[in-house]
Amino acid sequence: MEKSLPPTNRRNPLNKRLAKAAASLAGVLVLLAAGPPAASDTARVRDLLRQSQDLLRAGQNDAAQPLLRQARDLARRTHFAAGEVESLRVLGKAELVHGSFAEARAYLTQAVALARHTPGQPGLADVLLTLGQVANEQDDYPGALRACEEALQLYHARGAVRDEARTRNGLGIIYSSRGDFPRALAMLLPALRQTQQLGDSALQANCLTNLGNVYFRHNDARKALHYFEQALPLVRHRPDQGALADCLTNLAAAHQQLGEFKQAEPFYQQAIAVSEQAGERAQLGVVLSDYAQLLSDLRRLPAAQATLERARALLENSGDVGTLAATLVALGQLHSKLGHAAAAEAQARRALALATSIQDWSVQESSGALLAGLLKRRGDYRQALQYTELAQAAHDTVFSQSKAEEMGRLQGDFQLSQERERAQALARTGEAQQQRLQAQQRQLWGLGLGLGVVAAAGLALWRLNRLLGRKNQQIETQRAELTELNATKDRLFSIIGHDLRGPLHSLHAFVELLAGPPLPPDKLAQYTQRLTRTLDHTLALLENLLNWAALQMRAAGPPRPEPLDLAALVEENIGLLAAAAEAAQISVGHHLAGDECAWADPAAARLVLRNLLANAIKFTPAGGTVQVSARREGAAWQLAVADTGRGLPEPTPWQELRPESLPRRAGEGGQARSTGLGLLLSRDVLARNGGRLWVASAGPGQGTTFALSLPVAEPVAASEAVG
Repeated sequence: MEKSLPPTNRRNPLNKRLAKAAASLAGVLVLLAAGPPAASDTARVRDLLRQSQDLLRAGQNDAAQPLLRQARDLARRTHFAAGEVESLRVLGKAELVHGSFAEARAYLTQAVALARHTPGQPGLADVLLTLGQVANEQDDYPGALRACEEALQLYHARGAVRDEARTRNGLGIIYSSRGDFPRALAMLLPALRQTQQLGDSALQANCLTNLGNVYFRHNDARKALHYFEQALPLVRHRPDQGALADCLTNLAAAHQQLGEFKQAEPFYQQAIAVSEQAGERAQLGVVLSDYAQLLSDLRRLPAAQATLERARALLENSGDVGTLAATLVALGQLHSKLGHAAAAEAQARRALALATSIQDWSVQESSGALLAGLLKRRGDYRQALQYTELAQAAHDTVFSQSKAEEMGRLQGDFQLSQERERAQALARTGEAQQQRLQAQQRQLWGLGLGLGVVAAAGLALWRLNRLLGRKNQQIETQRAELTELNATKDRLFSIIGHDLRGPLHSLHAFVELLAGPPLPPDKLAQYTQRLTRTLDHTLALLENLLNWAALQMRAAGPPRPEPLDLAALVEENIGLLAAAAEAAQISVGHHLAGDECAWADPAAARLVLRNLLANAIKFTPAGGTVQVSARREGAAWQLAVADTGRGLPEPTPWQELRPESLPRRAGEGGQARSTGLGLLLSRDVLARNGGRLWVASAGPGQGTTFALSLPVAEPVAASEAVG
């Protein structure tokens, strides 16, 4: 902590400047008196630095730090500024590897200040690059960019091409970690070209891996696979087994995201063997955790459980709390599938505690949802509600962060397009000036070359016209996207303002009524039943609203299709809505034989079927029936939900559903008219999963039939998916 200045200095700025000047002059005099450091002292400092860096590369952080402090103190005593700067930089690097970001930043800040005030600024660029890495780990995005961009300018001015490529690579990682896809590519692609020119295979492999990670983060697994495959032969010839294990894991993850499970598994097995051979326990734990997810996707649950248990044991003392928390929640989900409720709850509670300590919202959401499901199954609805609210809050935080990253990417795209347009405008201006100069020269040489000048000018105008046409097309595309987003926003506000406000007012009125004088038991039961129905309706509307908003804002993850037993799906959803059907005195059943198997995302199919069944119950009067049937039409299953309810206001022949043009029905007993959001959400979800939604009705009072079509799961595909 800095000491306070004397009162006179605080009142008079001139005194402060004079004091600083005197201190600087005193420092210069001390340096002049001391003279240059002895050669033996500088050699000793460099030797200590070399020994400590060898220890750091061997992973012996605790043994390296005393040598680094000894080198720093010796360099300070002998006024060897370059040695002191390098000692502070390596100390900061050691603390960064150890995870002590505040201590790392303190060392590096001292090193930056010392290098700036030393003639020639020795080691300043290297220190700034390390400081940028620390700032990025602390989520200080502006600080990381400032440090790395200044380092890039210093390296470029010195003509240090390799260091410039290394810095571009680091900037690409920073932009990628913040979701700025265009700027990440703008840094990594030139860095890759520079490493290819230098013939630096290690840095080239690192750039290729980072490019693959950028495309993988951007959900372009095919492009990511292309770069990972280029990096693999370069990494195989290096002694760094950790980099080889990472590359093999990346290849496996890319194949897994593409649904190519048979190609993914050998890469995981190779990565496990390499990590075991290198003795990298923490890295082996990460690889095993990823491999367990593949085994779970292949439904080899006992093998997945054994793999996750081994990964957990390896990650316990690794310091990687985030991966350990994710592994624990995956283990809990697997125990839940296998029916081990107590083990699943124990793993989920520990995962939630770890995720809360490091503010990992994604793991908080998944562990909270798992605990809510387990407690609800056990009958502890109060705690289940608490964990459901916790999971929903974490989900909202993840959603907000993803939207912030999306806005950052859009802003980055816009700024990058502006920079490209400015560069193109300058290029066009220079080209036009060059053409005028050539035209003047050609006029001096003779009028015979005039025709060639006119032809060249025509070609330039044609190219300019094509360029303007492309720009106009891009502007129209962006305008259409903005119009679509604005319409989505208006629809959201309309639903929130009109269709959500009514149920909330009803809930408020019910609560005020229940808070008043005591009611007779029959009235209390009646109001409680109405309050429950209103709450169910409001919760269903909110769930559909959030799911539809996620689809429209492109926040939903990619579909994960798998073989799906339609009979089990129907029975599950009928069971979920049995209480609502019984309260409405409606009979719900199905006619499925049990051999119907579709290829679809289970969560998407469950959401659509639940919406169709809920709508059928809602618009069917007491004593009516709702029946589910299935029939195969070519390469698709058509799952139909037919009710004997109020029907549509107008006769509607069998046709593909367009919710925006479908007449809206009034609910049973004078309820509010349907928002149509459930059908709109169902149509959009099916479209993303390769399915379609159909509707037919004979007219008022004649009932309505909705049907969803899903691709058939062929026996070969099903057997491969099961593994």
